[in-house]
Amino acid sequence: MIDTVIHAYERIPLDTAGIVMGLVLVALHLFIMLAPRTAKELVTAAIESPRAGQILLGVDVLWFELLLLDGDWNGMRMELFSFEPLRGLLLVLAPLVWLIFSTLIKENLFARALGLFLLMLAIVPMTAAFLKDPVTRLLIPIWWYPVLTVAMFWVGKPFLFRDWFHAAVKHPRFCRLVNVLGLVYGGTLLVCALLFW
Repeated sequence: MIDTVIHAYERIPLDTAGIVMGLVLVALHLFIMLAPRTAKELVTAAIESPRAGQILLGVDVLWFELLLLDGDWNGMRMELFSFEPLRGLLLVLAPLVWLIFSTLIKENLFARALGLFLLMLAIVPMTAAFLKDPVTRLLIPIWWYPVLTVAMFWVGKPFLFRDWFHAAVKHPRFCRLVNVLGLVYGGTLLVCALLFW
């Protein structure tokens, strides 16, 4: 029998996903533009702090557990299809992975956790944009595909996050250009979400 349960992500309207994503991008890039020193200090502190990585990885694990928890009450439950027999094992392994990484592999933990967080986050707006009518919906996956690629590098080679960040802050003009482009992109998403979606 085919399962017709609608996942919570599929209930998110395209315009809502666009508005939230646009507001986050605009707020983030405005903050970096208006307070570059503070932004640099926050990221540097996160890179150097095992605690920041432990907390963010904990959020990742809790999110993952919520996706795995069985029961009709759980609107976040995802289907595992051929891997369904592994559901119980994954529920046990996820907190063990957090424990191992949080105690034994602390170096660059924030970058790993951030990469994993972005990989899990991307599916939310991507699901909202999937097979929708307005062609402008492609603004969502066009943003997320490069982010997903970078996030996979951060999970596998977390030192790249640190290296890329330090290289970027040495070039203020490049940082300003990236922030302006991010601000414009976020604004464009907001306009499309409010007027067309």
